[in-house]
Amino acid sequence: MWKLITRAEHLSSWLGPTVLSDTQYGGFMVVTRARAEQTGIVTVCEPPHYFRAAFDDPPHPASTVLVDVVPGQDETHLILTHGGIRHSLLAQFDKLWTGALDRLRQVVEGETPATAPRYLPKSAGGAG
Repeated sequence: MWKLITRAEHLSSWLGPTVLSDTQYGGFMVVTRARAEQTGIVTVCEPPHYFRAAFDDPPHPASTVLVDVVPGQDETHLILTHGGIRHSLLAQFDKLWTGALDRLRQVVEGETPATAPRYLPKSAGGAG
């Protein structure tokens, strides 16, 4: 599970195109739809169980994503908490995470996931 949620090539299959800009410092960019990029930085990381990332939203305060991977006897649980979201963006993030986590479930179950968004900005080597 840890690789699925922390490696760009795996994240891209269920979350949307992901670029890790500097893995030493935890910078990243996720493209969730055309002309919509989320950038941020991993602020705490305790592999293979926990990380916290701050999503940039200038000029507003960053929102925070907390991800816990909890191993069980027969299965692993993923707990994702996204806090500090501006009220006007709640529906957008609800749709983003609902779709993304459904695709992640499909990947974990060995199914071919519904297609994740395939946009990469020019700054990340895509067509824009």
